[in-house]
Amino acid sequence: YDDLSKQAVAYRELSLLLRRPPGREAYPGDVFYLHSRLLERATKLSDENGGGSITSLPIIETQEGDVSAYIPTNVIS
Repeated sequence: YDDLSKQAVAYRELSLLLRRPPGREAYPGDVFYLHSRLLERATKLSDENGGGSITSLPIIETQEGDVSAYIPTNVIS
C-alpha cells in the first residue's frame, strides 16, 4: 500500500467480510495496533549487526486536507 489510509480501508473491508466486530466508522478496533506494528519496523540497526537503518514515512491521504478524520487523527497522534 502506498499510504496508511488506503491500508486501513483495505483492512476494514477484509475485516467486514470476515464478520469481525466493527468499531468507529466501521474500522476494526485493532487497525491502529496494526499501524503501530508497521511503523515500529522503522529502525536504526546496531553496528554489530551491520549497521544501517530502515526509514518509515507515514503518509495519509485526506479529503480536502481534512486532518480531523478518524484515521489521520490517530496516525498523527
